[in-house]
Amino acid sequence: MDGYTLIDELLLIANKNGASDLIVRTGDRVRMRIAGEIVTIPVEKVAEVGREQVVEMIKHLVRELPKRPDIEQMKHLDFHYSLKSTSHFRIHVMRTNNNFGIVARLIPQQIPGFEALRLPEVIKEITTYRNGLILMAGSAGSGKSTTLAAMLNHIIRQRAVHAVTLEDPIEFRYSTSHQGSVSQREIGTDVESYKQGLIDAMRQTPNIIVAGEARGRDEVQLALEASETGHLVMSTVHATTAIGTMRRVMGSFNSDEQISIRERLAENLRAIIVQKLLPMKNGKGRIVVLEVLVKNAVIKHFILNPDHWSEIPRAMEEGHSMYGSQTFDQHLQQLVEDDLVDYNEALLNAVFPEDFTIRLGRN
Repeated sequence: MDGYTLIDELLLIANKNGASDLIVRTGDRVRMRIAGEIVTIPVEKVAEVGREQVVEMIKHLVRELPKRPDIEQMKHLDFHYSLKSTSHFRIHVMRTNNNFGIVARLIPQQIPGFEALRLPEVIKEITTYRNGLILMAGSAGSGKSTTLAAMLNHIIRQRAVHAVTLEDPIEFRYSTSHQGSVSQREIGTDVESYKQGLIDAMRQTPNIIVAGEARGRDEVQLALEASETGHLVMSTVHATTAIGTMRRVMGSFNSDEQISIRERLAENLRAIIVQKLLPMKNGKGRIVVLEVLVKNAVIKHFILNPDHWSEIPRAMEEGHSMYGSQTFDQHLQQLVEDDLVDYNEALLNAVFPEDFTIRLGRN
């Protein structure tokens, strides 16, 4: 492998081994994340990479960008990269110890379906909504983008809609042969910011707006406005529970705006989906664990009064059979009982560990 094409070779290796991420860092061994675990490529196959090699890799990856960055002045950079007939990649270049590192997230060429992702039936039901706000939450690397793409792909297969997505960078590509159409806009290339993209989207005759990450007050405000005018808006939030998601949204606003925003959220929120990825008990990959809040009259009442927010998880559990809502711990219990996730792994990830042991009768 010569220095100029080494990064392509490494991306091919990662793809062949089913890795979710490739990690390259100056002066370090090359590593991959497989089924959630870091795996180091043996030194006899790929030696430690030096600064010049990593710089050459970056030059190769950015060679077709509209604006080539000044690598020596660069602190970080996000963009997409493709290898023909293999896969797409979300590339993050970072400065580290005054050197460089590359993290490549592998994006499958085919958008996985609900069955492949083991998503519950309620997710399919949520895709039938015609308006309102759907929030997708989870930590970085939890698969939010994949689930969101699966939902949008299902919608455009079923209905003749126009969807506008705001992405940083673009990851999955949608087929033009379905009933619906998707206009994908990349931040920094097609539009300057999420805020401008949301303003533009209202003029682009959308049925659905996938607003990327709700990063601050302006983005949340515009997403709410779009949902109030009859659009279905889907956006991601960095949070680890449904309640945490609502707190994150509310935290974008000043104290004098809280009552108004809480009322608008209670009116326009349709669902919150929060997910984690946990290793399967059989060691064959990872499985999605979901917390799903589907708004009903009871939950709407609780949202309006923050003193009652602590009661929402119980309402979600009690609404499981009728509405499809579920808490993380409820889903973890199901996965343990189905022998898909190890009990100790589930306990480490439970929101309420002490209650979880009681659920499973192991107190």
